[in-house]
Amino acid sequence: MQKIIILFAAAFMFAATASAQMLKIGPKAGFGATVANIEAATADGSTTIGDKFEQANISTQAGVFARLKILGFYIQPEVTVSSLKDLDIPVLFGTKLGPLRAMAGPYVRMAFDREAINDNGARESMLQTARYGYQAGLGLDVGKRILIDLRYEGTFAGNSIDVLGTNRPFDTGDPQILLSIGYSLIK
Repeated sequence: MQKIIILFAAAFMFAATASAQMLKIGPKAGFGATVANIEAATADGSTTIGDKFEQANISTQAGVFARLKILGFYIQPEVTVSSLKDLDIPVLFGTKLGPLRAMAGPYVRMAFDREAINDNGARESMLQTARYGYQAGLGLDVGKRILIDLRYEGTFAGNSIDVLGTNRPFDTGDPQILLSIGYSLIK
């Protein structure tokens, strides 16, 4: 097993150094907006845009991303903290469509607890209460370093899924629109 991990790490490093255009790594930050009751906010014809904005639940996000491009497709894992309360780990798969990128993939969300990072029991509790959903959207690369993403975050139908004999709950939060900007440290 150790040999497989070493070979995988070596192949990843070789791919990264062979062409800097294949790998992007860096920080990202952004905002998310959730409308608590989308139907109520859009059904009332007299509701103004200002009223709808007041009904939205705005969150902030900060984290890191990595994007590895292979054969015209890419995989982009991320780790973000949302409003200092949730740890989100999306893994997006995408491709380039002209100047835009299209992406989609699952995410895992856990309650963020800084103290749990050093405590095995608390870390295990965070993993046991993880919730799952998906993100899909479009992105635009500005130059070689700036990444702008606009995504929809939703939940799967049903309440949970059985993964390796363990029942894993789906995220039951309201859908969100996420807007983020990233900066690639590799040109």
